[in-house]
Formats: sequence, C-alpha cells, structure tokens
Amino acid sequence: MSIRKFRKQMKPFIIILTVVFILSLAYGGYESYKTSRANKKAQEAMLLNKDYVQKIDIERAKQDLSRTYSDRVDKDIVDILAFNDVIDKNLTLHIAKDLKVKVPSSEVDKQYEELESSMGDKEQFRRMLQVRGLTKDSLKNQIEENLLMQKTREEFAKNINPTDEEINTYMALYSIPADKKEEAVNLYKSEKGNEAFREALLKARKEMQIKDLAPEYENLVEKTAYEEEGFNITNLDLARATANIMLGQKISKEDAEKQAKEMISRQIKMAKIAKEKGVKVNENLDSISQFQDYYIGLAEKVRDEVKPTDDELLKFFNANKSKYSIPATADAKLVFISVKSAKEDDDLAKEKAEKLLSELTPENFTEKGKSLSNNQDIIYQDLGTFGTTAMVKEFEEALRDVPSNTVVNKVIKTKFGYHIAYVKKNDNNQQWEVEHILIVPYPSEKTVTEKLEKLNKVKAEIEAGTLTLNDKIDEDVIQSFDAKGITPDGVIPNFIYDPEIAKAVFGTELNKVGIINPNKATIVVFQKTKEVKAEDANFDKSKEQVKSDYINNKVAEYMSKLF
Repeated sequence: MSIRKFRKQMKPFIIILTVVFILSLAYGGYESYKTSRANKKAQEAMLLNKDYVQKIDIERAKQDLSRTYSDRVDKDIVDILAFNDVIDKNLTLHIAKDLKVKVPSSEVDKQYEELESSMGDKEQFRRMLQVRGLTKDSLKNQIEENLLMQKTREEFAKNINPTDEEINTYMALYSIPADKKEEAVNLYKSEKGNEAFREALLKARKEMQIKDLAPEYENLVEKTAYEEEGFNITNLDLARATANIMLGQKISKEDAEKQAKEMISRQIKMAKIAKEKGVKVNENLDSISQFQDYYIGLAEKVRDEVKPTDDELLKFFNANKSKYSIPATADAKLVFISVKSAKEDDDLAKEKAEKLLSELTPENFTEKGKSLSNNQDIIYQDLGTFGTTAMVKEFEEALRDVPSNTVVNKVIKTKFGYHIAYVKKNDNNQQWEVEHILIVPYPSEKTVTEKLEKLNKVKAEIEAGTLTLNDKIDEDVIQSFDAKGITPDGVIPNFIYDPEIAKAVFGTELNKVGIINPNKATIVVFQKTKEVKAEDANFDKSKEQVKSDYINNKVAEYMSKLF
C-alpha cells in the first residue's frame, strides 16, 4: 500500500517533469533552427522574387568579370555590373522556365568533355577546378545555365518571320551583298530576337521584387543616377558606358565617368534629332537601348533622304574603282590529316634522347640545347620558374626530389615526346627553375610515304564518285571545313595564310582532288569546288552596289558629325 500511495503522490511531479523536458527539447530545437537560419542568412545576398541569391555567386561574378576586363576597369564599376549580371542571369533562367526551354544532359556532357580534353590532362583539369572553387557537378550546373540562357535568346529568334522588304532594307543598310541573303535573314532574326529578349528581360526587371538585401549590396541595385532632357540615366547605364571607355584607354574612373556622361549627352542630342525626323522607339526600354534604336532609326531616315545622281555615282565609282573589281578566288573543301609516328619512330626518338642525355651536364646544357633547337624534331626551352600543377603530371613527378643544379638522370616521357630536364633550382618541391630539351617523335619518310599511298587510293575513289571527301576518310583527321574565297596569294578567309595550299588549289582542276604534304606531321587533302576568274571593275555591272555604298557613305558622314 505504501508503494501505491507513493506512486500516486509522485504522479503530478512526473507530469510536470515530462512537460518541462518536452518544452526544453522544443526550445533547443528552436535555438538550433535559429542558429542554422542565421548562418544561412549570413550567406544570402537577397531574396529575388521567390529565390535566394547567394553572396558567393555575386562574389564569383565579380572575380570573373574583373578577370575578363584584365583588371582595367575600376572595382566599383565591376561590382555594379557583376551584381546586375547575376540578377539578369536569374531572371533569364525564370524566363527559360516559363518558355519551357530545356537543355539535354548530352549537350552539357559534351561541353564538359570538350573543356576537359582542351586541358589535355584530366588531373590538371581537376586541380584547375579546385583553384576556381568548382567541382565537376558545379561546373556542369554552370554549363547547363549558360546553355539555357543561350537557348532562351534563340527561342525569341524562332518567332521572327521577316518579309522580303524588311530583309532588303536590312541588307541595304548594312551593305550585305545580294548572294548573302540567307546569312542576312539569320542575322536579322538573331538581332530582332535579341530585341524581343531584351524587352522580356526589362519587363522582368521592372516587375522583380528584391527583399532581405544584404547591406553591402545596397549601392549596387539599379537606380536613377541623373536625368537629362527627359532621359533617365541609371547607375547601371553609367557603369556600362564608363567600363567601355576604361577598356579603350588607360584612364581614371573619374575621367572615364566624365567622358561617359559627355557621350551620353551626344546620344541624347542624336535621339532628339531622330525624334524630330519621326523615329519612334519603345520607350519602355532602358535609355541606352533607346539610344541604340534611335541611332538605327535615324540612319534609316537619313538613308531614305539621300538621292544620288548618276554623275555622283560615277564619280564615287572612279574614286573607289579597286573595290569593284572582281578578284580571283576559289572555294575548296579542306581536310587536314595528322601523320602519327609509328612505333619505330617513337623508339628512334627515345634512343636519340637517351644518347643526348649521356652527353649533357649542368655546364653544357644551355649551349647544347640552343645549338640543337634548329632541328624540327628538337625543341629547347628555358621554362623559367613554375609551381606545382603547372606542368603535366609525368614531368612534375620526374622533378621531385631532384637537387638544384642537376640534370635529371632519366628521359621523361609525356604526350609531347621525350624530355631531358635540367633543374637549375628546386625549392622544396614547391617551385622549380628548369630548362628542358624535347625530342619529338616525328614520323619518318617511310611512315609518311605509307600514309600518302593510302590517301592516294582514297583520292581515286573520290574522283570516281564512289566516295565523298569528308572527315571520315581517315582515322587521323584533325579538322575539315569548306574554305570560301581563297586568294592566289594564300589568304584563306577565317582560317590562315598559307600560300602553299592556295597554290595547290589554284593549280588543280575544278572538282578534282589534290594532296599536299606541307610538313612531316601533316597532310592536306582538298577538293576544289568553285573558281572565280579575276575581272576588272565595270560601272554598269556594279551600279547597284555603288549606289548602296554611296548612300551608306553619306549616312556615315552625317552620323559622325553628331558624335
């Protein structure tokens, strides 16, 4: 009975203790949540609409932009631009979501693999990511976001369907030749698509809500800097104009800002003239975008006002006659093929490297290296001072623990060939000062001859019509492309200057295939697809082009006076 009585007396105390215990757990959980939320909040820059933007994203954008500008633009300007770039990026990703724009994972993987292979060494690529504070997944996220933004812009261009009249006006305005109409259509659609995207982004910026903004970013939010002649100029407008000036010349932020304001004043003057001539633009756009549209609209108005006589056109033609002569050109499909060294070529290079190593000392390394580097397959370089991860893995590992003023006692094999290294100084395996001699395993004449024999059989099949010239004709194709407008003196537009290739192309009959071997390691297979004979300038044939050029010249003169 005494125990039962004791239990009965203790029951209220047990209930009280239980309640206290539960409350203490709840309070502890609340305090833990509060601490966790405070830590998280300290990392957040702002709440943009319904998404939190992290401070690290803004700081990384600042670093990337500063690196892009090569530290030539003032930090305050970079901060404004980077902060607003992050906002634009987030808003664009929401526009992409609304438009149901998707990026296949295969495209992301492809870009990632291209970046990785461009480094040559996967380990070196991984270390580079670490330095940038990135992982494989975070880099892939960045690639996906960049592709999303690109595809979003393209989505707006899809809905642009220009009329023939619009394209003809566009081609005349920018002096685009008649045979480039397809390119003009694509340019027009891209330009108008960008305008539509710009309007959508501006609308999103006007409707956006920023809350919980961290104090250090308050001065970076876009706001009115000043007003002039009815135009509202924001701190972002001024920052963009100032950055462009600082990139063009070494100048202080204050002087650049002064020039930027003067340039904006001239643009306002131009916009007022455009208005007087009846040019209308979307006044919902930001001021800088309005200036661009006023400029184009004014140029079109002035263009319509220029009515040249035949005498004026003839005089202009004679003053610019060389421009209207037709130069000799040729088009050709070019396929570049690598001649890889055979095993015997590789063995020969290794043997040569080992023999050279036995002759080298710290005292004769530099002189011997310089005297040998005139050979195509031997390269001498003073690599200077470098730290860890700067060189490919095999090369760096071979340098470890090698004393200063020592020639490494073995040949180092890398993807580039066989290296002999002279360590002038080793700073505790953290930094090295090194010279090296590289013996490249170039293909022998026998290897090249065998490759040429194989490709000559391919050439016969192409000319017989049983095979097409493309990048599948050989397993060692480096690249292939259609070269347009090759000149006899060796200019290959958008590629290289190579008189040897040009001479071979012009010396080959139309639709025939040619093969040249400009050096030991490369073979070029080509097929001539078009040839234009040189022709002297003729006014009657060129009259329409002369007229377009004359008008554009007058428009340029008029517009330059405004600026």
